[in-house]
Amino acid sequence: MKTFSKIILSTLLVGTSFSAVAQDAPSATTDADAKQQKCKEDLSAFYQFARQKNYADAYLPWLDLYNNCPEMSKNTYKYGVMILNDFIAKETDATKKAEYFDLLMKVYDSRIQYFGDDAVMPKARILGNKAVDYISNNTPNDPLKKEAYIWLGEAVNGLEDACDGTYLQYYIWVSSNLYYNDKNHAPQLIADYIKTNEILSKASTDANNPHASYYAQIKETNDQTIMATRVLSAETLDNIYAEKIIENKDNINFLVSTLNLYKSAGATTSPVYFQASEFAHKIQPTEESAVGCANMYIQKEQYETAVNYLKDAIKYSTVDTKKAEYELLIASIMQAYLRNFSGAREHARASLELNPNQGKPYILIGTLYAQSKGIYSDPVLSKTVYWVAVDKFIKAKQVDPSCTEEANKLINTYSRYFPEDQDIFMHPDLNKGAAYTVGGWIGETTTCR
Repeated sequence: MKTFSKIILSTLLVGTSFSAVAQDAPSATTDADAKQQKCKEDLSAFYQFARQKNYADAYLPWLDLYNNCPEMSKNTYKYGVMILNDFIAKETDATKKAEYFDLLMKVYDSRIQYFGDDAVMPKARILGNKAVDYISNNTPNDPLKKEAYIWLGEAVNGLEDACDGTYLQYYIWVSSNLYYNDKNHAPQLIADYIKTNEILSKASTDANNPHASYYAQIKETNDQTIMATRVLSAETLDNIYAEKIIENKDNINFLVSTLNLYKSAGATTSPVYFQASEFAHKIQPTEESAVGCANMYIQKEQYETAVNYLKDAIKYSTVDTKKAEYELLIASIMQAYLRNFSGAREHARASLELNPNQGKPYILIGTLYAQSKGIYSDPVLSKTVYWVAVDKFIKAKQVDPSCTEEANKLINTYSRYFPEDQDIFMHPDLNKGAAYTVGGWIGETTTCR
């Protein structure tokens, strides 16, 4: 009986002892709740200060929140970079400034870790912002900003058309500096430029983009940066693309981007450019590819083929002034190389129909008339072609004052060949002031002088 009583007593004592220990030790749940509550207080405190740009008072509660509850709020990162950039800008001690900068970089990494899949601020955009802050702050251990270049590459390739202009500008700037340090970077710099230029070209010409002018400014800056490197010389481009053009002769996207690149470099007389134009024209004929092919055959002195490609350019163009240019070029080729005067006049007149305010076609037609031979066997009547020629020169400066100087020189030159008084004496039908129709292929009426 005594033994049973001792067992009961021992059990009670053990139970009592365990109960006392349980009451004295805080539970894991209580610790988590307390930590969560403290983080909420830190979030509220730093948020209020940060919104007022009182970054000094926001710093400590923000730092506690960042260290203890990094997953709690995106505001930890949104305002964290503001706080740290403010501290970096104001800090005069180099060691402390470096510490703040290191923390800033870690904040970007943490945001990727906890909120990298955010739709508004995805990993690519976070890396873009990180690169901008990295470049904006002094980083003597990385003078070429190679780390930022990697991050910007991820940003540009990840965001594509949604890429911020700042990333695109910094990307080309850093890539150019890498090229200055190592000329082997040339192909990559060109690839970087092509990538950014495609994005900027779309954004700057999009009528629905309210920031189109901003992207146009970035594009101009990037163009100036790339031109300063001289990496886009015809020789450099040819060395890179001569074989690639052959390898990609059926890849229209590659061919078009290459043509645009050569155009940006002003290297449109390169044989590689011409070849790319011809390949592109076979797959997907466009105004640009047709012009490229026409220029190639002009250089090869295959003028009839060049004319055919210019006719294609007219067909594919949607701008009358451009069509007028191509018509006038055809007329010039027919005059100078094919000696087809009537055909040249036909295309000069077509140019005027498309753009009546230009004087060059009139000058060309007048020159055709002045150069005409064999219309008349009569030497006096042969001189009447100069009347109709001068009529065209006068018309040229009337419609287009920019042609005045050239037109006046031609008028002075060919007026000397008008029929003289003793010539007209033998031809009463050429009396001064009378109307006269010049025959042959010209068939135009003029006034006798």
